[in-house]
Amino acid sequence: MEGNNVGSGAAGLADILKEILNWVQAIVFAVVISFLIRGFVFETVVVDGSSMENTLQSGDRLILYKLGYYVKPPERGDIVVLQVREGMLKYIPFLERIPFFKKAIPDLTEIDYIKRVIGVPGDTLEFLNGEVYVNGEPLHEPYLKEETFAGLSKITVEKNMVFVMGDNRKNSRDSRELGLIPYNRIKGKAILRIWPLKKLGSIY
Repeated sequence: MEGNNVGSGAAGLADILKEILNWVQAIVFAVVISFLIRGFVFETVVVDGSSMENTLQSGDRLILYKLGYYVKPPERGDIVVLQVREGMLKYIPFLERIPFFKKAIPDLTEIDYIKRVIGVPGDTLEFLNGEVYVNGEPLHEPYLKEETFAGLSKITVEKNMVFVMGDNRKNSRDSRELGLIPYNRIKGKAILRIWPLKKLGSIY
């Protein structure tokens, strides 16, 4: 009888350990999948500041779609999130050598801006009398808070780069100061506002 009891106890412990291992595997798998989705497909971002008023307000929560720019480049009018300054993860050699992990792991110390693409490769932009001219034609911009800005007279957008500006031109740090933005600094396209709920929907 004692031998049978010991055997039953060992079998029970093995079953418990197996169950725990299954749960650990499931949790690790779920975490990895969530990191991959965040790094390469979708991410939620929060608007901080007034540079995109009146289109976006500080505190708006958006869905950022990342996968699309692996297929086709940004287009004029896209609202994008771009990395202005890398965070602390760049100092971790392991992550620096493997961009896959660097993209998947969130870096809360990096600085990102949200802006609108105004010029794409090959475009010549001119800024005349409060208006943007693209290849000699005035750009229709009904989203502007005010049609006033300064800082540049004429520029041609280079290959694999974009020219970005905020919709609130008087209060936006953008390509007028930062210069052209390389594709590899663009994290994705903002496509949907999910907060506040009363404004739920497309931002275009």
